[in-house]
Amino acid sequence: MNELGRILTAMVTPYTPDGAVDYAHARRLASHLVRCGNDGLVISGTTGEAPLLSDDEKYRLFEEIKQELGDTATVVAGAGTNDTRHSVHLARLAEKAGADALLAVAPYYLKPPQEGIVRHMKAIAEATPLPVIVYNVPGRTGVNMTVETILRCAEAPNIVGDKEANGDLAHTAAIIEARPDFKIWSGNDNDTFHIWTLGGYGVISVTGHVVAGQIRRMRELIDAGDVPAAAAIHRRLCALTDACFLNGSPSTIRYVLRQLGFAIGEPRLPVVEPNETVGARIMSEVCKHQLDVAVPA
Repeated sequence: MNELGRILTAMVTPYTPDGAVDYAHARRLASHLVRCGNDGLVISGTTGEAPLLSDDEKYRLFEEIKQELGDTATVVAGAGTNDTRHSVHLARLAEKAGADALLAVAPYYLKPPQEGIVRHMKAIAEATPLPVIVYNVPGRTGVNMTVETILRCAEAPNIVGDKEANGDLAHTAAIIEARPDFKIWSGNDNDTFHIWTLGGYGVISVTGHVVAGQIRRMRELIDAGDVPAAAAIHRRLCALTDACFLNGSPSTIRYVLRQLGFAIGEPRLPVVEPNETVGARIMSEVCKHQLDVAVPA
């Protein structure tokens, strides 16, 4: 398996003024994010408003962005839903579109038992030869994948890693201890430094839209053994991360990008942008940081 990349950003989905997916701008944004230091992108994840996109829109996004990036970066397709049959269908669409890998979130809302989660993930993996990253985010799904469940998923040859966003570092440590070959991507930007110093592999980021260069530098410093310098970057970025979630996600990062000049359009309902007061608080913090793009005057 080719490496999927350590620095991945879960990309927002651009829209035209009339609310259609703006595929041309999606291509431009994807290329920009890779130039700024991302190894690849997750397309149609939570940050990309996956629940608000049709299957046809997802397929075309996978296809167009892979065509745009070619072999310069990886495309990880968000193929997870709470319906196993639908997820299998999306996995096959992603493979047809040329995606490099899949991201499969734990089934949300239904709160299945752990056995159901394992069978769900293995059904997705068996439907395609693509590498699969499972996604544990109980704050959104309502159910936590236990260490045992994740290790059972890891038995599938093409389930290669876990995007971990449950905020429990002991949980992450137990997975790494049991399966050091199984890759852990941080799913919470403020946990990334800690997960990496535990032995985690990478990050699937939101703030990578604007500070991928600094995130990459933090990874390089950890690899070089300069943990104090990496920690200094992490401490600076914590306030930025908090600001980028003040109105929830993906609302806030979309707002930030629009304020920085990216014509990505307004989000689809029920996602709404922050009001003027909250927006001012967000941008007050954002403007304090060294970003991958200049702040408009």
